Amino acid sequence: MLNIPKIELNEENAIIFTAKLPLMKQYQEELWQSLSGQEKIQAEGFVNNTLKDKYVLSHGLLRYLLSLYAEGNPQDIQYSVNQFGKPFLKDNNCTLQFNMSHSKDYAAYIIALEDQVGIDIEWKDKDTNIQEIFELVLSPTEVTNFNQLNSEEKFHAFYDTWTKKEAIIKAIGQGLSYPIETIEIMNFTYNDRDYYVANGNTFYCSNLCNLDNYAGTVALAHKLRQLIQIDLITNQIIYYGQGRIKDDRGETL
Repeated sequence: MLNIPKIELNEENAIIFTAKLPLMKQYQEELWQSLSGQEKIQAEGFVNNTLKDKYVLSHGLLRYLLSLYAEGNPQDIQYSVNQFGKPFLKDNNCTLQFNMSHSKDYAAYIIALEDQVGIDIEWKDKDTNIQEIFELVLSPTEVTNFNQLNSEEKFHAFYDTWTKKEAIIKAIGQGLSYPIETIEIMNFTYNDRDYYVANGNTFYCSNLCNLDNYAGTVALAHKLRQLIQIDLITNQIIYYGQGRIKDDRGETL
C-alpha cells in the first residue's frame, strides 16, 4: 500500500514528488487501479512491457498524487488538455495546477495552487553528442558563451540549461511548439539567477536535488516562499526557500 506523506498545499508553496519507477513496481497493481479506463486501454496497447510498466507507474502515480489534494478517487479524476496538449483538471472549481516529466527510470511531478508550473527531468546521457544539438536549443548569445566552456562544463551546463527551458515552456503550456532557443538562460551570470523571461512573462526556476545522474528543474510563474520535494522511495523531504536547501532533519544540503 502506498504511503505518501501529505504536506499541506497553500498559495505560498508547491509540492514536488520524485520517484525511481523500477523501485515502484511493488505498487504496480495499486497504480493500475488508479488509471482511467482510457489510460488502461492505452497501456494495453504497448508491445514493449518495459514501456507499458513505466506508463502504468508514472500515470497511475500522477492520479494518486492528485487525489491527495483533489476530491475523488484517482481513477475518477478527469483531465482536459489545451490546444498544445498540456493537461489540466477538468473541474473548474479546482485550482490545482500540475505537471509531470519522466526520463529513463525517473518520474517527477509538481503540484501547486493557482500558478503556472512546469517540471522537467532529463537523464544526463554521456553518449549524447551535445555538439550536434546544442545550437537547436541555445540562443546565439548562449552559443557564444557555451563555446567558451570546456567539455565537462559543457556537459553539465547543457543539461542545466535544457531542463530550465523545458520546464519554462511546459509552464507556459505551449510545449515544443514554443521556440525554445528564444529563452535565454545561459549568460556569464546565469548561475546567480533564478528567474528568466519567456513569452513576455517572468518565470522562477529551481534545480532539484538528489536525482543521481539526472538534471531536474521546476519553473513557476510566481516566486513562492517554499518548494517542498518528496522522494517517494525514501520519503526524504527537502525544503527549498530563502536561498537555502534543507532536508527534513534540518540539515543544509
